[in-house]
Amino acid sequence: MCGINGYLYKAGQAEERLKQTLGSMNAAIYHRGPDDQGIFSNKESTYSLAMGMQRLSIIDLSTGHQPMHSDDGQITIVFNGEIYNYKQLKEKLLKDNISFKTTSDTEVILRLYEQHGPEAFKELDGMYGFSIYDRNKQKIIIARDFFGEKPLYYTHNGEEFIWASELKSLILGLGSKPAISKSALNLYFRLTYIPAPYSIYEGIHKLEPNRILEYDLKNFELKILPIHQDFNREKVEISLDEARKEARERVYNSVVSRSVSDVPIGTFLSGGVDSSVVSFCLAEHSSTKIDTFSIGFTKKSFDESDKSRTVANMINSNHHEFIISENDLKENVSDILLNFDEPFADSSALPTFLVSKKTSDFVKVALTGDGGDEIFGGYNKYYMGKLNARYTGLMPKFLHQSVKKLASPLLQTKDDNRGKRYKILRALESVDYSGQYYSAIISLRMTEPSLKE
Repeated sequence: MCGINGYLYKAGQAEERLKQTLGSMNAAIYHRGPDDQGIFSNKESTYSLAMGMQRLSIIDLSTGHQPMHSDDGQITIVFNGEIYNYKQLKEKLLKDNISFKTTSDTEVILRLYEQHGPEAFKELDGMYGFSIYDRNKQKIIIARDFFGEKPLYYTHNGEEFIWASELKSLILGLGSKPAISKSALNLYFRLTYIPAPYSIYEGIHKLEPNRILEYDLKNFELKILPIHQDFNREKVEISLDEARKEARERVYNSVVSRSVSDVPIGTFLSGGVDSSVVSFCLAEHSSTKIDTFSIGFTKKSFDESDKSRTVANMINSNHHEFIISENDLKENVSDILLNFDEPFADSSALPTFLVSKKTSDFVKVALTGDGGDEIFGGYNKYYMGKLNARYTGLMPKFLHQSVKKLASPLLQTKDDNRGKRYKILRALESVDYSGQYYSAIISLRMTEPSLKE
């Protein structure tokens, strides 16, 4: 994880002031990249520009310093992320007699842009947020990866154009916090997070995933374009066995491509299907025992560490288990909230933060199973959608009300763990006869009048 930022002032400023501003912005994201830092600045007749970055070194530890420049010094890049197919892209460029000074994926992006412009970003397979200053074309190019894994915020008010990996860094460039966005707040109460292009502040935007932002330094205007435009795929008819085989191959290859690293790597292992599959794939690919990491809880009703131990034994990993207490959560909650920058209501962030913090004592990179439930429909709520359709087709609404009234007292529990009785009760309460079940699970119903206001 690295962090980038940039600051452009239309009227022009002294370079020393630019560097001071970027220095403060960099300091705000030091936690994203404590291994190295750099600042580039340039003053033209109509504007002053600076770009900075904090680096967490994963690939090319010795020569991957940023900002990185083209041979003629006219193009500069700061990059946060990892390009999984950078070696293949580099091979293509070498065949075209393009030379390289480093072994980093950052330089691959730089050389690709030099040769083919933003069109080349379609070839990138990875997670990324980067900005390029092209002095020849008088443009700033900012890009964000297909799924939006890497964050990028920006603001533009006619005089200033500022961007950063985190809000706290961007706000230091602005000098003050803008007003809270009521539209963003409304979305947060509906979705429990704030989606792009909104942010919690008026006038500050998230660059949407799969987007390029081009800022023209001749007229100080910006436009946003998609990286990948054609999502149409030919329909392919294959058997279930063939689909299973291809799914396995794709997941395995995905894990292998993400395991390219010049530093130690491990996996988060909860014992669930997603993290277990990732750990199995990495263990199969690795020539040595892999490190796996999980957390358990002192409160036994929440503790599922036995599942992760079972998987760890199956793959013969070096398993590290951390026991988390209520005090651990209390002591770290301020740091967790500080890193959010804006409202975010996923409680799993608490244990994820803690396991990440403890894992960093052993490895620099940890693979996770995030996204598996979304791809393969693993969440209970997806399955409940099918059950809801069957249930409402068989059970008249008036009878359901009676069933729920009779069952609710029997399903109440003093145990604060979300066990079977809790889940059955929630299922009964979420039965929907309006045909809007799937709308309800992606947009929370605001039952409190105060939230609606």
